[in-house]
Amino acid sequence: MSENQKKTIIVSHRLRGFDEHDASLKGLQNAIANNITHFEVDCRITKDGEIVIHHDARLGSDFSSNPFIADKTLSELKQIFYKNSNDTVLTLDELFQIIELHQNIKIYLDIKECGKEEKIIEEAAKRNLLKNIVIVSWLPEVLFKINSLLPSMQLCFSFYPVCDTFPSQINYFNAKIKSLLFRQKKDRNTSLFNTYNTDNGVTGQYGFDHEHFVSLPFRGKLLETLQSVNGIACVNYKLPSQHFIEQLQKQNLQICLYSINTKKDLQKYGAKFHPDIVLTDNSTLM
Repeated sequence: MSENQKKTIIVSHRLRGFDEHDASLKGLQNAIANNITHFEVDCRITKDGEIVIHHDARLGSDFSSNPFIADKTLSELKQIFYKNSNDTVLTLDELFQIIELHQNIKIYLDIKECGKEEKIIEEAAKRNLLKNIVIVSWLPEVLFKINSLLPSMQLCFSFYPVCDTFPSQINYFNAKIKSLLFRQKKDRNTSLFNTYNTDNGVTGQYGFDHEHFVSLPFRGKLLETLQSVNGIACVNYKLPSQHFIEQLQKQNLQICLYSINTKKDLQKYGAKFHPDIVLTDNSTLM
C-alpha cells in the first residue's frame, strides 16, 4: 500500500447503512456504537431559521408527510415522524449534544443554504466542537463566510467537474437541460448550474439547491480561500479524468471522492486518483 493510500480517510456518507433512514438519530447512535469516527451530514434551514440535519430540500418519502423544510417551522417539523417510528428529523443542536460526548469524532458538515453560518459556528464553539468539524458546501458563498468568521476552519468545495471524460460531458449536458426546465417551472427545488471560476457567485435561497460545474484551473478568491486552509475539492468519483484530479493536486488541494460503495471501486479509484478522503454509503467499508 502506498503512502497516499495509507492516508485515505473513509467517511460515512449521510450515516447510510447504520439505519434505514439517512442521518437519523438512530443511525447516529448506531454509528457511534460501531466506533465510526468520520461521517458526513447535511444542513437545512427551517422557516423560523433553525437548522436541521437533512440532505434534500423536502423531508422525503420516509416521513408521514413531505413538505419543503424551508416552509415549516422547527416546531411543525417535529410533528412529522418517520413512517415506522416516533423519531423526527434531527436538529443541529441534537447532533452537537451527542457529538460533544465523543470528542474523537470528525464531522463533515455540508451546508446546503446560505445565511446561518454564524449560528453554526456559534453552536459548535459553545460545545467546544470547532476542531471536530470540516465545513462542506456546494456554495462558495458559504465557504467565504465561514472563512471570514473562522479562518482556521478547514473547508471543502463540492462541484461537478467539466472535463473531457464521457460521463462528465453527458452529466454537464443533462444538468443544463434540467436546470433550464426547472427554472421555467419556478420549482422551489430547482438547481442552479453555473461554471464557477471567479469571485462571482449566487447567494443561496432557502429551499433551493445550488450546484456548480467547474472547469480548471481554479482561480481567484475560491482557490485562495481553499489553499489557505488545506482545502478539499469534492467530486463524484466517476466524473473526473486523471488529468483533472492531478491539476487539483498540483494546486495543493486535497481530493475527496463520493460515493464509492464497493471494495473493488475503492481499490480501483484509490490507485487511480490517490484521494485523501472517500465518502461511502456502504457501512461495511468503514
